[in-house]
Amino acid sequence: MDSAYRKELQSVLGAKNVSLPQIFIKGKYVGGAEVIKQLFETGELAKILQGLPIRKPGSVCGGCGDARFVPCMNCSGSRKVFDEDDDTPKRCSECNENGLIRCPNCCC
Repeated sequence: MDSAYRKELQSVLGAKNVSLPQIFIKGKYVGGAEVIKQLFETGELAKILQGLPIRKPGSVCGGCGDARFVPCMNCSGSRKVFDEDDDTPKRCSECNENGLIRCPNCCC
């Protein structure tokens, strides 16, 4: 998990150990997979989702395939860039610890 997301989830949920998925709907924390399953089975999930935009079935982001992350365009996912001034490789400042950035097509 991206460390920035992990820290944000830890802060919002007030827990040190955070597992996925953790679902937020309309900015409100709903719960994990079991809670969503129960809400679906009782019909409550449809009520919570009412009014939200619906994507067409089969619609997938062409940039990331709905993964929401893509390899960094600055370092090609290697996490290293060459600093010509110092003549040394340095850590890329544009990507996360996995060499990824948020998809520019669907996560603006």
